[in-house]
Amino acid sequence: MKRKIGLALLVLAAAALLLTGYFHFLAPKPQAGTKSVTVQVVIPKSNINQTFHFTSSRSTVADLLKDEQDALKPATENGPYGLYITGMLGVQADSSKEYFNIKVDGKDATVGVSELPLENGKTYRFTLTSL
Repeated sequence: MKRKIGLALLVLAAAALLLTGYFHFLAPKPQAGTKSVTVQVVIPKSNINQTFHFTSSRSTVADLLKDEQDALKPATENGPYGLYITGMLGVQADSSKEYFNIKVDGKDATVGVSELPLENGKTYRFTLTSL
């Protein structure tokens, strides 16, 4: 019995160490300075496909969304993993069957907008997607 508990604690400690290592060494880091970025919003059900170009010195996509509320009209909620996008350009996602997928230069984002660094020259695409 003691052996199983010890093994379980060892596994938990190893998992915690791996997560800490990821966030410290491998997770995307914000860039300093002014960045020029593109934000694309695609909402197929409303035939919306709009592209915006912004210049910002902010460090995360969440900060950019706050700064550009007039243009992007984002709707957000605070969730357990940070800011959750529930709407863009005045179109609200039906949380029971759709969500806003985020891609950076065509690749799925690995973190939410609160953690997603704003990087010069990147394209951030928000697509309303069915579950």
